[in-house]
Amino acid sequence: MRLAATLTILLTLALAGCGGDSDDGETAAETPSATTSTEPADEITGRLPSGAVEPRDHTEAGGLGPAATEASPEAPAEGPGSTGELSGEERSAAVAAVSDYIRALDRHDAVRVCALIVPGALDPGQLPRRRGGCRSSLRASIGTRPRGGAPAWRKTTLVEVKPEELDDTRARVTATVTHHFSDRKYVSVEDDVIYLQRVGGHWLLAKPSGTLYRAVGYPEPPLSALTPPSGWG
Repeated sequence: MRLAATLTILLTLALAGCGGDSDDGETAAETPSATTSTEPADEITGRLPSGAVEPRDHTEAGGLGPAATEASPEAPAEGPGSTGELSGEERSAAVAAVSDYIRALDRHDAVRVCALIVPGALDPGQLPRRRGGCRSSLRASIGTRPRGGAPAWRKTTLVEVKPEELDDTRARVTATVTHHFSDRKYVSVEDDVIYLQRVGGHWLLAKPSGTLYRAVGYPEPPLSALTPPSGWG
């Protein structure tokens, strides 16, 4: 399956730092010392489930479905250029980090999600239910129904990944995912772009990706989630 780069970059926004989360004593738990899970990565099949609604540029879908407009826009992201696809152990480690991140969101495991994101890269003020720092705010926010009564996020499945090296300490993973929502009989398909950074010998998310914002009730991910991290030009 060809991964579609489905982003329109209207402007470059940077996520604000969360100030160390000292207000609820979470700083020590949200450091890069938390390593990537050693659990086997969920199977990545490269195949969409029956009935999945694909983004508009997947012409093989045979027309637009009810969720076609939910995919992110089509233009490629700006930012650092790829030096080639990751391979070998580096590829395995990057895929494991992304799989662990998706799995932790599915489990509503806010502690693990926060541990997989570079400290300060998630601003709790962008979450619908702020409870202090990253862990408590994210725990309260995952599964929140969007304003206006739209279906709530229930689960994301990783379908296909393309990990690319940007330099010795940075990588970009373009991931095809399916989102499951409440009150829907179909799943929505999107391409998520996940930026990774080497910290303490492990890959961490340099910033939350669009999937996290889907999980906390954003009808569309904010542009700041779709662009490269600040300083990655």
